[in-house]
Amino acid sequence: DADFYHHGGFNPKSMLRAAFRDLVQRKKAEGASTITQQLAKQLFLTPEKHWTRKINEIALAVDIEKNFTKDQIFELYANQMYMGHGAYGVEAASRLYFGKHAKDLTLPESAMIAGLFQHRGGYYSPINHPDHALGRRNLVLHRMLEERYIKPEQYQQAIQSPIVLGTYKEETPKVGGYFSEEIRQYIEQNKKFGIENLYQRGLKVYSTLDLPLQEAVEKALQRGLRRWDRRRGFRRPGRNLIAEGVDPETYKDPSWSNEPYTTDKLYSAVVMHVDANRVTARVNHDNIELMPKSFVWTERSDMVGVLKRGDVIWVRLDEDSKTKARMWKLDQLPQVQGAAVILDVKTGEVRSMVGGYDFQLSKFNRAIQSRRQTGSSFKPIVYGAAFEKGLTPADTIFDEPIAIPIDNKTVYAPKNYYGKYSGIVTIQRALELSINVPAVKTWMMVGPQRVTEFAHRLGITSDIPPYPSTALGAAGVAPIELTAAYNVFANQGVYVKPQMIRKIVDQTDRVLEEQTPTLSEATQPQIAYEVAYMLRGTVLRGTAYEAHTLPPPIAGKTGTTNGYTDAWFVGFSPEFCVGVWVGYDDPGRSLGPGATGADVALPMWIDIFKQIDNLKLRTTRPDFEAPPGIVVVPMDLKTGRRGVGPCARVIMEAFIAGQEPDKDCSGSTVAVAKLPYYLQRPFYQPKEMEPTLAAADASAQTGEGGESPAPPPEDETTTTATPKPPPPPTPPG
Repeated sequence: DADFYHHGGFNPKSMLRAAFRDLVQRKKAEGASTITQQLAKQLFLTPEKHWTRKINEIALAVDIEKNFTKDQIFELYANQMYMGHGAYGVEAASRLYFGKHAKDLTLPESAMIAGLFQHRGGYYSPINHPDHALGRRNLVLHRMLEERYIKPEQYQQAIQSPIVLGTYKEETPKVGGYFSEEIRQYIEQNKKFGIENLYQRGLKVYSTLDLPLQEAVEKALQRGLRRWDRRRGFRRPGRNLIAEGVDPETYKDPSWSNEPYTTDKLYSAVVMHVDANRVTARVNHDNIELMPKSFVWTERSDMVGVLKRGDVIWVRLDEDSKTKARMWKLDQLPQVQGAAVILDVKTGEVRSMVGGYDFQLSKFNRAIQSRRQTGSSFKPIVYGAAFEKGLTPADTIFDEPIAIPIDNKTVYAPKNYYGKYSGIVTIQRALELSINVPAVKTWMMVGPQRVTEFAHRLGITSDIPPYPSTALGAAGVAPIELTAAYNVFANQGVYVKPQMIRKIVDQTDRVLEEQTPTLSEATQPQIAYEVAYMLRGTVLRGTAYEAHTLPPPIAGKTGTTNGYTDAWFVGFSPEFCVGVWVGYDDPGRSLGPGATGADVALPMWIDIFKQIDNLKLRTTRPDFEAPPGIVVVPMDLKTGRRGVGPCARVIMEAFIAGQEPDKDCSGSTVAVAKLPYYLQRPFYQPKEMEPTLAAADASAQTGEGGESPAPPPEDETTTTATPKPPPPPTPPG
């Protein structure tokens, strides 16, 4: 791109020449892309070759040119482009090929790196094709001579230099990469520390990271992401060495080392032979066999016609938990991503943080930098705001199809999962089953301003739109913020800002900064406890029932977004609050039909909490510690009445003293609860500001429309429901 500093993002003359060539050769749009266009394609577009993609590329390039200087564009380009063997950007390529930082490269080494911007599937790789790389390097040097960037004597000396590859000692920690990078950025951006202190003299950072826990959490999240990705089906290998002109017998993958193999880790392997009985592959110097039971998840009895010699695949060493026998299994690098955060409930210290599947593959920290829709994980915040207004877990909402006018032309009609509606339902039951309509009605009864203000007190900094869909998690929130918000419920209403650093000292042990917990009262301790106690029900009877076997007390909430693009589970014990998010980096890409928070994120959360218990980091106790002013009484889960008399299902429920139910169950209330939802309407008195405009929905059914099917009843106290309740009373009026 010789005209880089002169064009406005694209070069019309070059494009016309390329278009003519493509027309003659009968190919789709190729070539003529400027550096800015290549950057736009790398950052925002798919690699397909089509005129529509080329048009989008030009539009994005022009927009980039308007918002960045030429030097900024080139810096982005140099740091984003793929340079082969998993390396993105000149710094990563310099470390991979020459074992040094980019700033330390010689002229011929720099020219070779520059030649890799036209990577072409490994054709110019100095590892696989040193002769191609040498020719490409010399071409770059010749162009530099022509453009007068170097003198003739420099050119002659450089082209005589052989390509000598080096080995880079990885500086990035194998554990806690995302955590360490956040601390590095904090120090680098803070003027009182200085870059010289950080990189030359050295600073000592006392962090909040629990290293054994961090390692366990990273493995748990990776296990879960791979497990989910396998459920989405097997993807054929994207690379074949023979097609690249590389001999599978002599190929050496940059990721291979002489360290002993470990379980729960992916290894790159080269397929050597495929037949009906097995797949033979090579990992470094070792030949391994993949038997049919090692790829049963692909739903194939053999891999003939699927894999072939030279394919680069991923394998995993699996160990039987009982016999300890080990077997290699076929796996794949997941496309789905995830994040996990563990906070100490009392101090807000970040004990573990994982921002993606693998820090080496993607430095983007999804735990902090991404803002994703929270789905039903936002509902506890709506109900917390409602409790501040005076509602209680026993209050009932009428669950039915509704239509909410937004303006003169728009009507919002939220629906429950599976198209089922309960009629009269308590806030407790609506939350634990994650029923949508009651949450939207509650949001409208409380008011958007009150909900937004409550969320901000819980530490959520995102803009929260004043629309009813906010009740179902339409706002984007970073995983660390949502986890910190739930921490308020576990911490009796006190918000603690997440903290990663305890103190920083210089080379003389002089303390440069010492951090202490930043606290604020987000809500009354009694209200926080009410929400926490309600969230126990999600685990005991609701969408998170899968977690009920963990040592108590455990509370939390699933989250599933519209279109199944994001899956969440955020939950806590008295000691730790843990948040897990799963989704694709493309926010519009679905995890697949039925991919709820309970199905996707919850199993990973459970695995993480098991690691906490394995490390003996928490103590089992009967329940969360209640603040003064709380009473726990029996309540009918269906009607919200006091759990005395012929009730439908009695549970124990926490209330602020004086707000507990004062009416006993009756046969008539139980009978009404058993009616189809539309026949319950005459027996229900709407709350103040509760929307009552019913929507016509021919597909609506009676039932509990939670995001996951409810588990079988396991009453916490004896019910006294009558076998044959009397007929319902005549409706009032």
